[in-house]
Amino acid sequence: MKTRKLVLIIADVLLLAVCIIQFAVSARDTTKYFTFKEEPDSMEIVTPGETISLVKEGEDWFIGEKKYPASISVIDGYLDAIKNIRALDKVGSTSSDAVAERYELVDGKKTIVTAKLGDKVLRTLEIGKTAVSSSQCYATVDGGKDIYLLSGGINDTFDTSVAAARTTIVLNLEAPDITNVTITDYETDKTWSVSRMGDGEDLAWNVSGDGATEGYELDTIDAANWLNSFASLSTRDWYLDDAVLEGTKTVSAKITCAYKDITVEFYALPKVNENDLQQYYGTCSETPYRFKVNENTVKQYLKTLEALSK
Repeated sequence: MKTRKLVLIIADVLLLAVCIIQFAVSARDTTKYFTFKEEPDSMEIVTPGETISLVKEGEDWFIGEKKYPASISVIDGYLDAIKNIRALDKVGSTSSDAVAERYELVDGKKTIVTAKLGDKVLRTLEIGKTAVSSSQCYATVDGGKDIYLLSGGINDTFDTSVAAARTTIVLNLEAPDITNVTITDYETDKTWSVSRMGDGEDLAWNVSGDGATEGYELDTIDAANWLNSFASLSTRDWYLDDAVLEGTKTVSAKITCAYKDITVEFYALPKVNENDLQQYYGTCSETPYRFKVNENTVKQYLKTLEALSK
């Protein structure tokens, strides 16, 4: 037999083998997808620890009766997780109490997620035990009794809480709209202001208060960067509404943005030990909730007028 003919026969045999393998793999593929395209306007997540109720109003989401503003990125994670579910295999049924217990799909252990559009239920998901792979878990979908092995980290996504779902944003202003910042430093008992009016060649700066002595020259680039920095303020965490906080007022700022005055105040918390890092909490007129801030944030507010001079 000629070599060329032998090579062609071998190639045909290999191709046939590949086709057989692919057919066998596809025949054993148990992957199932649960998807929907509608946009929920409410969600409820019942974990073993608490119930998280989420409602959409306009473009924003709010949490619970107190309507805490929710984190958009966290909400997006919730929605993506429930709209696109990939089930790798069916492993059992909750018809058997023993099987349901084995996969932790029982009260006190499971997490129940319900998404609605108006009164229409778009998705129910009951999440149980985490699988050997930490990004996989066992769950039932849309009220069915079949238990599926789900991939995609859904268990991590809904291992959540009210605190985790709240936004970390305290202020999110348009920097060009900030026209004035007045600082009161309670440690030095000084108050001073920097303001700007107009734009481009018509931009005018003004400095007043303690430290704005005759002949003072403002570094307008530093001042612009400093004024713009007040546009955003975030927190590491929010305090519980009934938390008792004892602190010494350190600094306050009155921010004039789009002709509206916004007040921010920071308080130094008592140290347990002298060598501990100084901790602070803040208040803002834009939210009734107190929040944690780090020392670097407070230092930005405590910048002296001299630091903005030429």
